[in-house]
Amino acid sequence: MKQANRLSTKNRSLRTVSLITLVLLILATLSLFYDLYAYLEIKAKSSGLEKISNFIGAGFIIQVLLLLSFALLMLKSFRTGLKAGNLVIAAIIAGAISAILLIFNFAALEDISNDYLLQGYDCTLEWIWLFSSLLFRFVFYIILSQLIFRILKGIKELTASPASVVDEIMFEVTQYIGIVCGFIGLAFTVYAYVALGNFAISSWLLWLLTFYFLAIVLPWFLLIIYWIIRLSRKTKLTLYDEKQKQDFASSGMITWLTSIPLMVILLIISLKEPSSPGVFLWFPTYLFFTLLVFSASLLVKFKRE
Repeated sequence: MKQANRLSTKNRSLRTVSLITLVLLILATLSLFYDLYAYLEIKAKSSGLEKISNFIGAGFIIQVLLLLSFALLMLKSFRTGLKAGNLVIAAIIAGAISAILLIFNFAALEDISNDYLLQGYDCTLEWIWLFSSLLFRFVFYIILSQLIFRILKGIKELTASPASVVDEIMFEVTQYIGIVCGFIGLAFTVYAYVALGNFAISSWLLWLLTFYFLAIVLPWFLLIIYWIIRLSRKTKLTLYDEKQKQDFASSGMITWLTSIPLMVILLIISLKEPSSPGVFLWFPTYLFFTLLVFSASLLVKFKRE
C-alpha cells in the first residue's frame, strides 16, 4: 500500500513537471517566432530596437527555464521508469546543443549590436549563426513536444526504477553529453585555429575564448557534479561494478594512446610558430579530444553489455 502511494506521488510529481515543461515549451516556441521577427527588424536597422532587445532578453530567460525544467523532467522520468530510447536520447542531445547555442547566440547578438549597428560591418557569419540556431531550436522543440506527450500518455504505465537502473541510464546519458560537448568543443577549437591564423592573442581575446570553452563543456560538467552528489550519498564510495571499472581503465588507456599523436602534431605546430594561437589552444584541443574519445569509448563498451 505504501509502495503504491509512493508511486502515485511520483507519477503526480512527474505529471506536474511535464505540464510545467509543456507550458515553458509553448512560451519558448512563441519566443522563437518573435526572435525571427526581431532578427529581421535588427537586420533592417528598424526603429524601436531597444524594446525589441528587451523581448529578446525575456526570451533568453524562458529558454533557460525550459532547459532547467527539461533536465528535471528527465531525472524524474528515469526514476519513474522511463527508458532511454531513441526519442529520449535525441531530446537530451538536442537539449545539450541548445544550451550551448544559447551562449553563442548571446555572443552573436553582442557582436551585431556593436559591429553591425554601430560600426557598420556586415557580420555575415553572425547572421548565419543566428538564423541557423532558430532552425535547430525549432527541431529541438518538436522533439521535446513529442517526448512530453509520450510521457503524459504513458505516465500510468510507468513503474518506479531502482537506483541502480537510474544510475545506468544517467551513465549512458553522461557519455552522450560527453560526446556532444567534445565534438562541438573540438570543432570550435579547429575553427579558432583557422580563424585566428597568426593573430597574436591579446588578454581580452584569451578570456573570451576561455568563456566559450567553459560554456561548451558546461552540460557535461553539470552531469559530473550530479555524479559527485550521488557518490557523496552512497555508503560505499563507488557507483560502478567491476565490469564498469574495467571499461573505465580500458577507455582511459585508449584515450591516452590516441592523444599522443595529436599532441605531437600540436607541438610541431607550436615550435614552428611559437607566437601563434596554438600556444593557448593546445589545452582546449586536448581537453575536448580526450573527452570525445573517452566518452565514445565508454559508450561503445556500455552498449556491448
